[in-house]
Amino acid sequence: MSFTFEQPDDKDETYTVAELNGEVRSLIERSYRGVWIEAEVTEATRARSGHVYFTLADPGGKAMVSAVMWQGPAMRYAARIAPGRMIRCHGRVTLYEQRGSYQVVADRVEEAGAGVKARMLAELFARLEAEGLFDPARKRPLPFLPSCVGLVTSRSGAALRDILKVAGRRFEVRMVLAHAQVQGESAPAEIAAALDRLAGLPDVDVVILGRGGGSAEDLEAFNSEIVARAIARHPRPVVSAVGHEIDITLADRVADKRAATPSEAAELVVPDRAALAGRVADLAVALKSAQGRRVERSRERLLTHVARLRSRDPRVTLRRSAESLAASREALARWPVLALARARGRLGPLSAFLDALSPLASLARGYSLVRTLPDGRLVRDAREARAGTRVSVTLATGGLTCLVEESREGSREEP
Repeated sequence: MSFTFEQPDDKDETYTVAELNGEVRSLIERSYRGVWIEAEVTEATRARSGHVYFTLADPGGKAMVSAVMWQGPAMRYAARIAPGRMIRCHGRVTLYEQRGSYQVVADRVEEAGAGVKARMLAELFARLEAEGLFDPARKRPLPFLPSCVGLVTSRSGAALRDILKVAGRRFEVRMVLAHAQVQGESAPAEIAAALDRLAGLPDVDVVILGRGGGSAEDLEAFNSEIVARAIARHPRPVVSAVGHEIDITLADRVADKRAATPSEAAELVVPDRAALAGRVADLAVALKSAQGRRVERSRERLLTHVARLRSRDPRVTLRRSAESLAASREALARWPVLALARARGRLGPLSAFLDALSPLASLARGYSLVRTLPDGRLVRDAREARAGTRVSVTLATGGLTCLVEESREGSREEP
């Protein structure tokens, strides 16, 4: 990018120094509002105000430019600005009018070669994702009440103190520390080895892997493949607590649970004693209520069964059978009398009817029955008993044996 000074054609324009510097500053700032510069830091000073003043130079000192980072961004990036470090610096170019020198006002700093690292990290991310290491289906639930918690962090770091402080006031849980450097070239191998050591302890229920925050470069160990695979193969759930809310590392993605800070990791892993006590109290009330309802239902069922048993009691059955038998016996005893009375009631009309039809009734009215002797044939016609025939005469009372002297034939005569 370039710029030119335009001058009037009729005559040369005259500037004061301040006017010249002001116009040059405007031209420079319009032309270089945002640039990246890759260079070595040769000098660096942090003022009491928090601003950082430093010098950027090409290798071998062939060219240099002054730079400044104001307090706001310096709070995040100042640690990366140190003499001898190669950095990529983003900012705008301006002119310091009082001295007539231009400088870079930096707003972002990253390690030189960060672009290459970013591409390598993206490639690693894609490879691990293809293998399923980030799959939510493989995430394991945290234990409800662990008896032993494994810690992978530095023994001298703030993360360890934060975890122990939070866990101590929540519940009494045994902690096992597997020390590892969490920053620097040796950190990835040490973290992976510490995870493997805890994997060999059968009483460890869950593991917290963490550090107390830091810059993107400070978190490089948690973006390493060796750490990601150590987390993935761990036999127990792992909570990642890198302590950096902006950048999500590979360790965060592979871990079973991500916590924003080590303190939050302790809260996730270690239950709160007071909350548990309240829950137990609520469950006790619910259990007592449920037990009361169950006892009442059981009592009602028992009363129902007792009533059924009483209705089916053999003694009750025997008593009822005995009563039925006595009633039957009494009925049986009365039956002949009743039957005889009913028979007599029926016999009277029949007897009268028979009497009306009986020959004896005719005899009682003066008629008689005549039979020949000795064969006993009933004589209905005078011709059946000729003179000299011996006959038997049946009267209403008694009978006669007679000899027929005369037999008269003819029509029926009244006696």
